[in-house]
Amino acid sequence: MQYNEADFVAYALKETNIRVVARNGKYFELENGFQIEVEGRDLYRLSHEGWVISPFDDIGKMCNFLKVNLNSHQ
Repeated sequence: MQYNEADFVAYALKETNIRVVARNGKYFELENGFQIEVEGRDLYRLSHEGWVISPFDDIGKMCNFLKVNLNSHQ
């Protein structure tokens, strides 16, 4: 069975109660203009309204960052 990093990201977002508005393969659209692109194993590009915020290599840190910033953009 082949490992799918995007499926892992979907699982992590669900487990941390971060709502995915839309998913297209390795691309995730979140609330408040945030987007994630899975670039590879343990490598994620986080953007806000088209502007790259930062690459992340730790899914937990990215989810924590999102939790804080999703709440502040409401």
